[in-house]
Amino acid sequence: MKTIKKYLPVLLILFFAGTACKKYVDVTNPDSLVDPEYWKNENSVRTYAWEFYNLFSGFGNGSATNGDFYFFPLTDDQAAATYTQFPQTTAASNSDWTFSYVRKANIMLERIDGVDMPDEAKNHWKGIGHFFRALQYFKLVQSFGGVPFYNHSLELADSLLIYKPRDSRQLVMDSVLQDINFAVANLRQKDQANTINKDVAYALKSRICLFEGTYRKYHTELALPDADKYLQAAKDAAQALISNASYALAANYQTSYNSDDLSGDKEMILYKRYESALLQHSLIAYNYSSTPMNGLSKSAVESYLTVDGLPITASPAPLYQGDADIFAVMANRDRRLRLTTDSAYLYYAGHIKNSLNASTGYRPAKFLPDSNKLKTIPTAIGTGITDAPLFWLAEVYLNYAEAAAELDQMGKYAFAQADLDNTVNKLRARGGVAKLVYTAGQNVTANGTPFVDTKRDADVTPLLWEIRRERRVELMMDGFRFQDLMRWKKGQYLNSVLNPDAYLGAKVPANPSIRLNASGYIMPYTAAQQRAFIDPKYYLSAIPTSQILLYPPAIQASMQNPGW
Repeated sequence: MKTIKKYLPVLLILFFAGTACKKYVDVTNPDSLVDPEYWKNENSVRTYAWEFYNLFSGFGNGSATNGDFYFFPLTDDQAAATYTQFPQTTAASNSDWTFSYVRKANIMLERIDGVDMPDEAKNHWKGIGHFFRALQYFKLVQSFGGVPFYNHSLELADSLLIYKPRDSRQLVMDSVLQDINFAVANLRQKDQANTINKDVAYALKSRICLFEGTYRKYHTELALPDADKYLQAAKDAAQALISNASYALAANYQTSYNSDDLSGDKEMILYKRYESALLQHSLIAYNYSSTPMNGLSKSAVESYLTVDGLPITASPAPLYQGDADIFAVMANRDRRLRLTTDSAYLYYAGHIKNSLNASTGYRPAKFLPDSNKLKTIPTAIGTGITDAPLFWLAEVYLNYAEAAAELDQMGKYAFAQADLDNTVNKLRARGGVAKLVYTAGQNVTANGTPFVDTKRDADVTPLLWEIRRERRVELMMDGFRFQDLMRWKKGQYLNSVLNPDAYLGAKVPANPSIRLNASGYIMPYTAAQQRAFIDPKYYLSAIPTSQILLYPPAIQASMQNPGW
């Protein structure tokens, strides 16, 4: 059972969530916690910093559907129950365009030297400020590309700086790298339990640098330098955690997602705690709702290997038994598939059970609590108490493997079997899948069989293809897939004409309530509801028009992203 004392951070985060709005403009307002009289000691700084943790959505708060997991209508992994199109016009507002946490971090960094505490503490809290500034700018760049970069707080009188032109992506991300490097160098190895420390900074660095390194490599139209520098940084940061004996994979893949207490899980680097009557979520409720759920797509289900380590297109009979029913789909497959979606029943219109229904027939199951541990499952909106992973070892393994393979392809590193055995093959073993074996020229074998997936893109080597597959299945519905496709420049996977399997579900018998294609697969949407991915438009979000109009007329046109 989680204790109330252990959840003081949750209480403080809730307090700040209710008072955070746009209060950081007036630095003389004591309620803003930036008045000079506030900064007395380390506890003052710690209290100020709790609000940063709101940047971690986890499973969401209360009834919200904006958590990092499951709620993503625009990927090839899930077909949302309601048809969702890419934005067709530029929106007036976008909550992602915000610099409030940047300002908060800058204020903190400017105040720390005047606080009465040892230099070691000052360095740690400066590391916290740099960590969260890096995190917020990383989120901004993922959405918008280059944005105005501020490394100090501004006042209302500083209008020329507040409304300066966008800085280049290169400048912003190079500054992010400097921030996260400072955090890694100065954060404590351990502070309070389950708070930001050196290891969390390593995990964020591996995530940021893998993203930016591959983005620079594959988006050649941007002509950005130093892709290899970022990939090397991603690999090194991940290695620092892989070599740390404090962390180990959990025995069960699903426990990272359906446990009511992750405090003893050695796979966790940082997680979001939930507790009854303090902070709860609705992810479980939405997966028990009579409202149709966002089911896994045919494309997602078919990405899982058979136990011999081969794709379903390459695995010899009788291992792969086809998809005539749910039992055939699940037979001899990666264990993670059976833990990610219901393995015994297909839920769809005309075939509903316990009032449950999924858009594709494949009902998400990975987040459902273990009924052997929780006698009463909290299925009402806003009652979920399972903890959410934020940084965990499985992602770090995948970051390392991909960065190493990319560096090898660029001639910057010699990839070896140990790179797979220390990362990807540990994940495959947990899934009951034969190991992946590396051969020369970025080729691979499994179970003694050289193979190339027939669905592989010609511009992706077999090694990278299989590492990307592992990333997809291990992190299924974890909120990474959309940005992975963006950094690999694979937006066409979201095109319903080019990738129709992303818009189909299970093969089921016909009934009057369900829409099927000619081959008998569920069609969540009508034939007229097609989705096209426009390049380069959809690789970045539009800058909201209400924000652009605040800028001087001479630079307003340059503020918008291509295609918008």
